[in-house]
Amino acid sequence: MQVLLGKSSGRQMDKSNEQLPGARAGRPRDSRRVAGATLVALTLTLLWSGCAGTSSSRNSNPPTVTSISVAPTTPSIVVGATKQFSATANYSDGSNKDVTSSATWTSTNSNVASVQSTGQATPGLAKGVAAGSATITAAFSGFNASTTLSVTLTPVVTSISISPTNASVSVGSTVQFTVTATYSDGSNKNVTTSCAWMSSDATVATVAVSGLATGLAPGNVNVTASFSGFNAVTVLNVTGSGTLTSFFIAQVDPNIAPSSTLQMFGYAEYSDGSSQWVTSSTHWTSSKTSVATVEDQGAASPGLVTAVGSSGTTTITATFSGLQASTTVTIAANAKPLDLMDMTASENYLHFQGGLYENSSDTVPTDHDTAGKAAAVAIQPLDHTGKASSSGAIVFLGIGMSNATEEFSAFSSTAAADSGVNHATLAIEDGATGAATACYWTVAQGQTGATCPNAKGVLLNNQYDRVRDTVLATAVGAPSAPPGCGSTSNPCLTEAQVQVLWIKNANPRPGPAGERTLCDATVSGCVNNSGTEAILYEAQLGATIRAAKSRYPNLKEVFLATRIYAGYATDGLNPEPYAYEYGYSAKWLIEAQIVQERNNTVDPVAGDMSYTSGTAAWTAWGTYIWADGATPRSDGLEWLQSDFQSDGTHPNATGTTKVVDQLMGYFKGSPYTTWFLP
Repeated sequence: MQVLLGKSSGRQMDKSNEQLPGARAGRPRDSRRVAGATLVALTLTLLWSGCAGTSSSRNSNPPTVTSISVAPTTPSIVVGATKQFSATANYSDGSNKDVTSSATWTSTNSNVASVQSTGQATPGLAKGVAAGSATITAAFSGFNASTTLSVTLTPVVTSISISPTNASVSVGSTVQFTVTATYSDGSNKNVTTSCAWMSSDATVATVAVSGLATGLAPGNVNVTASFSGFNAVTVLNVTGSGTLTSFFIAQVDPNIAPSSTLQMFGYAEYSDGSSQWVTSSTHWTSSKTSVATVEDQGAASPGLVTAVGSSGTTTITATFSGLQASTTVTIAANAKPLDLMDMTASENYLHFQGGLYENSSDTVPTDHDTAGKAAAVAIQPLDHTGKASSSGAIVFLGIGMSNATEEFSAFSSTAAADSGVNHATLAIEDGATGAATACYWTVAQGQTGATCPNAKGVLLNNQYDRVRDTVLATAVGAPSAPPGCGSTSNPCLTEAQVQVLWIKNANPRPGPAGERTLCDATVSGCVNNSGTEAILYEAQLGATIRAAKSRYPNLKEVFLATRIYAGYATDGLNPEPYAYEYGYSAKWLIEAQIVQERNNTVDPVAGDMSYTSGTAAWTAWGTYIWADGATPRSDGLEWLQSDFQSDGTHPNATGTTKVVDQLMGYFKGSPYTTWFLP
């Protein structure tokens, strides 16, 4: 006997005639924008005994192992040191389990590194024996997972960190920054004076070779330290003596899930152009504490809103130095962010479907899959002019802002030490840099067409010139670098050799700039529109890819990543839910490209994304790295407060390693990245 149980996801919305504001007349709204209710059928089979007088019983099948993973990915140790590996099994019901002690562990080269297996004292514990590399493999329930362990004679840098983070200094004053390098043997060393230092705006603050920063004018800058292939970034706020002119609540989110929290921030602007986060010195109140409370100044977390009821609205008011700002918060059952890769067809976020790709699926559609594999096969070494050459290079370039350069520089260094990566022709170059937020990458030549956020009214130059002159031209370690290269007149790499792009970006302080979060409570039915940050960023991604294709004519593949969890942020630089909702920006952009290639319809937000015509390049996820804080997603990824610097926005060494592990796993295992392998 079979029983069908139906479950509705909730309210259905008729979207057949909805239009995006600004869309061309006559174009129906894309079904991806608002997810309707979905019927989920669950079949239960009941087996009845044929013997009279016996009771019935249900036959339930236990979950089965679908895959296993090994962590950490591609670590390095010195001879004589040890490294503990762990194995995680993923099951058919979406659960996961630590199976380190149950897995069978092996090393491909026990003369380089040995590893203890089941029955020994510490399964998964590897020890460096001699310099070299060995593949460490865990086997469990018919599945294998491997990673490469590098063993060196001397310790190598595995990460760097900068302190203080999120510092503040007045005009004319100084602050000393310090950089600490962590090595493969677990030791730490102060490398401050050995770093290359950079300020994102030398008119606001400069940084000497000693790491001493001097405030010159009111404003905010990103301070970047580079050492041994790694970058560390922090924000420096330079304050002036101006008078208070405006005050904002930097987190304007109309929705919060029952029993959840949301951090709001106070942001003040002054007559001399300076700005300051004033959350802790702001007076916070809630009009209906039975709906949601907010912590006031003097509490542990000022501005932290906590949902008390299961429904209703309340007004959160913030007062600072006589100025007042307020926002309305609504308790919404489906306002809790669910990571896109684990969201089922019956689940949604503010009525928007999940899944990394169309139809609530994490699987690349067949037509897009075929095109992606073809693009990967077409990638080959090119010479400086872009012609095929066995002695040329495949340039894999990362672009974006501060988080991107921290993560991609660490990824590049990790890949460089991995024997399972193509070192013969692949040049992995970090083109990202602090404060190079989304707007600056949307224009291929000259200055940006409109003032970028926090640019103080200045039209700044595009970022591609900088990448050409200071990243590609100076890549002396590239596999095809000619002798004596390293200048614009004799570049080591050229734009014609760039074939693969990794993009991770964001906009700074989206709240005060006026962009709303995904569900606009001012519009009946909680629908999306062009005023939301998610839509703005989708448009910026499309413009960025077209600009990149213009600069890099042989660009064939683009891989997107969006923000990691931002729920621990201590300021409003780019907090939740903006970080989470950027995932929808990327999802929708990829779907727009898929739809355009199928029926030649250009999406009004994403713009022309055709790789067939050569306007853009084939685009996909690579990879999705958001997880709901300390709640692990299906593959075990979680974000703890200990993974971040003190600003709660930039990852520390531990957090960066988590991103690197995700990237290494993807690029070594994807069918679209065969060029990444030897």
